[in-house]
Amino acid sequence: MGSVFGGFLADAGHRVVMTARRTHADAIQTKGLLIDGIWGKRRVCSLSVCTSLAEIPDGEPFDAVLLSVKSYDTAPALSELMLAFPDPPPVVSLQNGLGNIEIIAGLIGKKKTIGGRMIFGVEFVEPGHVTVTVSADTTKIGGLPGGIDSGFVDQLARMITAAGIPTDAVPDIQRYIWGKVLYNCALNALATIIKVPYGRLLDSQSTKEIMTHIVEEIFTVGAARGVMLGWEKPEDYCRELFEVLIPRTFEHHPSMLQDMRRGKKTEIDALNGAVVTMGAESGIDVPYNWTITQLIKAREML
Repeated sequence: MGSVFGGFLADAGHRVVMTARRTHADAIQTKGLLIDGIWGKRRVCSLSVCTSLAEIPDGEPFDAVLLSVKSYDTAPALSELMLAFPDPPPVVSLQNGLGNIEIIAGLIGKKKTIGGRMIFGVEFVEPGHVTVTVSADTTKIGGLPGGIDSGFVDQLARMITAAGIPTDAVPDIQRYIWGKVLYNCALNALATIIKVPYGRLLDSQSTKEIMTHIVEEIFTVGAARGVMLGWEKPEDYCRELFEVLIPRTFEHHPSMLQDMRRGKKTEIDALNGAVVTMGAESGIDVPYNWTITQLIKAREML
């Protein structure tokens, strides 16, 4: 995800410095970053790439930091950022799961925190090469109540859109983040467990019922926490999920499955696991989300 945002912005003429793992960074430095898929093919050679923020020259100014690390790396990444930039620029969370923008705001303040919701899919093909596989909606970005100036968010959204990633500035980003959590919790872990792309989950009444119960539990937990979702009832969301969102992302393999195949830790604790934690805090039983979480944790140990 970070490669797509960084690559598109650099290709549009913006100065971009991207941090990446050594093999990915070396490939980009050697032959540029190849981005292909549904948004066309481009090889971006104007990116500056490093493996840590400490490699960036002192005092180099930036307008914003686009954070695309896994949820469990949010706090360590912010710690590294604050060491490199004692007065850091605004941070945009381009991440999955719950809790990321709260961590960012707790460390650098609401005035520098922007949440993001992406619902396009990216697959890592090999170092230096990523593919945009599917897209179900525009990217949304927005600050927290009493946080960052909305004019800055508007300007950033226009810049990203002009670079080729359709993006809207919204006043209620939490609603969109929870909407993406509904999507990820219903699809990601289940498709990972049975090792299929999202579209295959529609083939079985059993998987559709599991997804429906996961969604119902999230609606219950969200209501207990005062979260305003974009759908009045769980069945309204499930109708959109089954008839619109999954068909748009039919062939996409979940990022969690990609993580499993590369031997990486998953983000289950920020997805279904976060629903379990919030449910326990509110005295709500969420057996479907709990079972999905435990199955993924069991697979991580294999």
